[in-house]
Amino acid sequence: MRRTFLDENLLEWEAYISGGQPGTDAAARIYFNCLTDRSRRPLFVPDRSGDVAAAQRTLGGLETADLIALLQQAATLP
Repeated sequence: MRRTFLDENLLEWEAYISGGQPGTDAAARIYFNCLTDRSRRPLFVPDRSGDVAAAQRTLGGLETADLIALLQQAATLP
């Protein structure tokens, strides 16, 4: 699942889930890519629900304001 939304600066972002494969300790992450300004580095936040399926459900249920709040907490990929 992929979600797109506008932030408070009218930049368009996409959010999607990756990681958190069953049987591993790796938690799923919500990744953010700026579609308006491709020079911005991708960002991520770990998803507290753990696996991809649960993280997909979480992402699907978030309001735009919640996505913006997560985006503001996100870290730049190394």
